[in-house]
Amino acid sequence: MKKETESGYLLGKIDELLNKVGCPICDLTSESVDDNIDALFYENVNDPSERNKFSSGPGFCPKHLKMVEDHLKSHPELGILGVSVLYDTLSDEIMRALNGESVKFGENCQMCAIEKDSEKRYSDLFVQYVSNDERLKRYENSISMVCLKHTNELIKTKINPNFKNVQISKMEEILNSLKEFVRKSDYRYSKESVSLMEGEAWRIISKFLS
Repeated sequence: MKKETESGYLLGKIDELLNKVGCPICDLTSESVDDNIDALFYENVNDPSERNKFSSGPGFCPKHLKMVEDHLKSHPELGILGVSVLYDTLSDEIMRALNGESVKFGENCQMCAIEKDSEKRYSDLFVQYVSNDERLKRYENSISMVCLKHTNELIKTKINPNFKNVQISKMEEILNSLKEFVRKSDYRYSKESVSLMEGEAWRIISKFLS
């Protein structure tokens, strides 16, 4: 029952994300990593096991270093003591690297492991979501678009066989909307109103390719 409740909640999260530009799998994965960063600096930084995970990385990879920095900027209430305590555990590795030793910082980044697990979980969830034709239609009519990376991965799974055609149809509509936006930018057609899809087409494509 608990798993069914959780699954229902997460399927509802996908419904919410259909109103947002971007890939729902990417967004849910990023949210999961962000939640783990928040938990780490809010309450887990003094947990020896968490500090061991960090130091065995050693540290975070460049991508997650940037996510940590952005998170702490957005949440000043977390302060900088926690991150300072963690980075202090890398003192020896930093000095060894400066002295010419090969230290592969972030090779075993703990946030990469969380990201990988979350990505698999939410990819499976999306497969479950679109297994229902009514929900697939809801996705088809939304402004949301699964990115190219996840599209290529999903079509190799047992996803609804109509998913690939939906992706092609959605992208054709987006590209047509992009062309329409460019056309309406011409002063001769400037009085024509711009639709939501036309105004967001460039962002949808950017998210699709990123």
